[in-house]
Amino acid sequence: MNFNQTNRSKSRAHRVFTEVIKTATSKELLKQHLNTPLYQNAYNLIAGSAITSVLGFIFWILAARLYSAEEVGLASAALSALGLIALFSELGMGIGLIRFLPGAGKGGNDMLNTCLTFTGSASIIIALIFLAGVNIWSPPLSSLCQNPVFFTSFIVMAVLMALHPLVANTFLTKRSSKFVVFTNLINQLLSLTFIVLASFLLNNVYGIFFSSGFGTAIAWAIAILYFLPRVQTGYRPFPMIRKWVIVELGFYSIGNYIGRLLLQVTALILPIMVVNTLGAEQNAYFFVGWAITSTFRIIPASIFNSLFAEVSNEDIAIRAKTLKSLRLMLILVIPTVLLILIIAPYLLLLFGHTYSENSTLLFRVLILSTIPWGINYLYISIARATKGIKRVIYVAGAAAGLSLGLSYFLMMKMGLLGVGIGYLAGLGIVAVAVAINLWRSYHSQAGLLGRV
Repeated sequence: MNFNQTNRSKSRAHRVFTEVIKTATSKELLKQHLNTPLYQNAYNLIAGSAITSVLGFIFWILAARLYSAEEVGLASAALSALGLIALFSELGMGIGLIRFLPGAGKGGNDMLNTCLTFTGSASIIIALIFLAGVNIWSPPLSSLCQNPVFFTSFIVMAVLMALHPLVANTFLTKRSSKFVVFTNLINQLLSLTFIVLASFLLNNVYGIFFSSGFGTAIAWAIAILYFLPRVQTGYRPFPMIRKWVIVELGFYSIGNYIGRLLLQVTALILPIMVVNTLGAEQNAYFFVGWAITSTFRIIPASIFNSLFAEVSNEDIAIRAKTLKSLRLMLILVIPTVLLILIIAPYLLLLFGHTYSENSTLLFRVLILSTIPWGINYLYISIARATKGIKRVIYVAGAAAGLSLGLSYFLMMKMGLLGVGIGYLAGLGIVAVAVAINLWRSYHSQAGLLGRV
């Protein structure tokens, strides 16, 4: 980098810093900032996810104190199974709604009902397959599935959890993400209330499962029946399948479905890889740092999902909105990461001295990965908005493959710390390539940012 480029970079950084200070200290500018749909949606999504994370953390503290470790383990496994069923059942329809619902016009209600019906039907089929083969997939849960109330409730909860991202993405698309905050708050407050009551009325594994599951089911049922008609004009939930919807969303949704699986597969595989290779104790130290790091990814994910929704609504000014989104992410993420690097050992003391002693260095490495993860997610969000499905799959696949491969290789050489370094390196390599591509596209009509 030559002298002139260095000066331009410093000047640009100074302008950004000055702009942030002016906005934060001016009531009028701050109000204008918060009323901008791009930022408003992003902050609402961050708030909704923060509510889920904080109150969810309290839920599991209560569960650990009110129930035995075995009951907590079984309930968390059953709820994780629901989460996996919901992940596989969504079929990319949620992303499809963000991209195509704004332009659907009078067909929007049919599109929404078709997506909900398609995903709901898939969740029933996958839930039944899971329950039928529970002795194969998860033998410890087989005794729970013999209870007819659990069996029926499991299917109902699987459907509503699978519909959750579709409803949330509709709120985002309609620039009404405040309803995501309301729904998450209802969900967590109901779950906390139920788990306390269940400790008196149903003091076993079913108490934990039903408390969390019913809280989620009731909250998202309210969202579908009450909140959704308020943002989608004339909407009434009704099962239907419209062929034109499947045709229009088909390739796009399937591509994003594959991309989403690739994005989330690392989070599912790494803990299994660590426990199989290094043992349960080392996995406990890994999982705490990993779980906290995943929570902080709420920030870039929320910002860039908001960007995706805004571009899908207007399909213009993609360059300007990309720059604004990236700037907001860096303003929020960099200070957060620096703070976590400093307070990491003290934060981990919440889990006990052994966690602070054994997880601090790994946690610091993992929290650094938030920045390259965010850059990769920015690229994926733009690719989704511009219908660059192959790019979504390439970037998500490269990030998953490199981070898993390097994590395993370095884990065998360095132990637990190697997992974090390998993961950071894998994401970093992809982020550098992505950043170069975005930079070139930003300064030309060709490439990803030129597709408006």
